Amino acid sequence: MEKEILITGISGFIGTNLRKYLKEDTHIKISGCSRDKEKVKHLDDQLQNIYSNNEIFDCTRSFDSYIHLSGKVHDIKEEKNEDEYFKANYEMTKKLFDCFLSDTQSKNFIFLSTIHVLTEEPEMELDESYKPKPFTPYGKSKFMAEQYIRENCPPDKNCYILRPSMIHGPGNKGNLNLLFNLVKYGIPYPVGAYNNKRSFVSIENLCFILKEIIEREIEPGLYHIADDEPTYTHDLVKLIADATGKRGRIWNVNPKLLKTLAKFGNNVPFLINEHRLKKLTGDFIVSNKKLKKALGKPLPVSSKEGLHRTLNSLSIHSGS
Repeated sequence: MEKEILITGISGFIGTNLRKYLKEDTHIKISGCSRDKEKVKHLDDQLQNIYSNNEIFDCTRSFDSYIHLSGKVHDIKEEKNEDEYFKANYEMTKKLFDCFLSDTQSKNFIFLSTIHVLTEEPEMELDESYKPKPFTPYGKSKFMAEQYIRENCPPDKNCYILRPSMIHGPGNKGNLNLLFNLVKYGIPYPVGAYNNKRSFVSIENLCFILKEIIEREIEPGLYHIADDEPTYTHDLVKLIADATGKRGRIWNVNPKLLKTLAKFGNNVPFLINEHRLKKLTGDFIVSNKKLKKALGKPLPVSSKEGLHRTLNSLSIHSGS
């Protein structure tokens, strides 16, 4: 039986990869939604339909599943613009979810939130029982959207809230790229005194999870998304060095000196402050146990293999 799904943010990093991942499945018909319909006209022959946000928000169309990927993502430059975050991540989600509620034929609403609704500086492994304490406008706006979905999801519909850890894959731009460029240009990683661990999720595994949800309708609810194993930062530097053919240099700068520089950076413009230092040196481990139990099958790509694919792609495109 054919299923028509709506994907918002169809031309973004995740939307592009998900569209390609699902295209071989003849039972799934994909319609896309974008803020600027004209900018995605080149996808016309690859999609069932293309809609603007306003065309979707009139709530006259029907889909088996809604996959809501679009929104304002975390600003790695930490620039403040709270209104834009809440408009994009809360108000737009609310409008789309209201259309889902009025769509009598639709079963599933999948909202891509973020693990950053919980904290920026975790002190333990993050599972679904962790109490959210969002710190940034990004995290706060996503959490507000989560609350609206939970409070208004009726018992006859399936609502999924997914909180992915850092997503990576070919074509992505983010914090992983910053570390990649550090190693590529021979700049030493200065906080080698801390060998912290971080959870990632490869785009292949994320697409696999989304497909499983729309095809199998696993138990609805909240799920944290991560690859099976977190990665030590020292190992990540070595993986980048292998991909670029460079020497990955790690400097063990005295932690007391780093903390002094970070305190200095709290008050004057500087490369590092206490918040950034904690993010660089602290563990950020996300549990995927609940998800794995619900899926009942392994993720297709290992943590190391997923990182290899991403880093090799970055190396090719950067000319390393």
